[in-house]
Amino acid sequence: MTAIDLDQLTIRSFSPDQDIPRILSLRTAIEAVDQEGIEISEQVLRAQLNLPGHNPLHDRWVIDDPGGTSTLAASALIRLPPGSTMADATIIVHPRWRHLGVGGLLLSRILERTRQLKAVSIQVCANARHRDAEAFLTEHAFTAQGAYTELRLPADVRLPPVTWPFGYTVRPYSEVQDITLLTQAMNLSYIPLWGHQEVSEDEMASWLPGFNQQGLFLVFSEKGRVVGISRTEPSPERTQKNGLPTGYIDAPGVVPQHRRLDLYRALVLTGIRWLCDQRQVIIEMESWGDKQEVLKMYRELGFVDMRQLVCYQRGL
Repeated sequence: MTAIDLDQLTIRSFSPDQDIPRILSLRTAIEAVDQEGIEISEQVLRAQLNLPGHNPLHDRWVIDDPGGTSTLAASALIRLPPGSTMADATIIVHPRWRHLGVGGLLLSRILERTRQLKAVSIQVCANARHRDAEAFLTEHAFTAQGAYTELRLPADVRLPPVTWPFGYTVRPYSEVQDITLLTQAMNLSYIPLWGHQEVSEDEMASWLPGFNQQGLFLVFSEKGRVVGISRTEPSPERTQKNGLPTGYIDAPGVVPQHRRLDLYRALVLTGIRWLCDQRQVIIEMESWGDKQEVLKMYRELGFVDMRQLVCYQRGL
């Protein structure tokens, strides 16, 4: 297939009735080559159509395979979350249609729609293993901002004891019961890491009923100030997916003045030990924007990468 085939391609708007099964087939074809471990069901795809700040009829496009089959050559979407000035975009291209300029065609449509929405910037995330995606985004003036990393701790890993640095203590939120402190910990512990936004006390109060308060840990300094946080819980969704009891860790955060590897290590090990006490066999963790030395420490403890997405931004 050569670049001249682009003349055969027509970008059209997404059709909910027609294109959902085609996008699922497109993703299946992509997964067969990329092996990212991504599984998207029809139920999940339909739920995505109703996300705030997204109009599927105006914010999604597809390209039919010109060979006359019912398959898609590519698909793209954009979403501008309420209250945000940065739009999120996704472009997926069938392996047979890569390196031919298809992604560039869809990116032009995305940029046009982004300007219509009056967004200030646009964000696209790509698997860190896909150097072609990195090259494509860099060529189109995108700059890497941070990474989302999903890690797993296998069941047979032997862990070191939990050793807290001098002057630091940890308490579960079930003993603290102070929404102001919890909000402060959430806001300060991830500054200025990519992927985190400031939350209000009202937002935190609305989320709290969904948290396991015994697995929600706050770290205090010698002066009694909250300087870190980690949220852990048994995960029914991940347990169902993995077929074994699976615990979840929202990667620990530490306020900038106290960031040190031994504090991160003590906090994550505390969460792991608590999850093991809850008889969780597998432990999975999500990290947004953590520094490379922190991720390296997690890997040294035995965590292995499930996937890593690097997010790129472009100003408009």
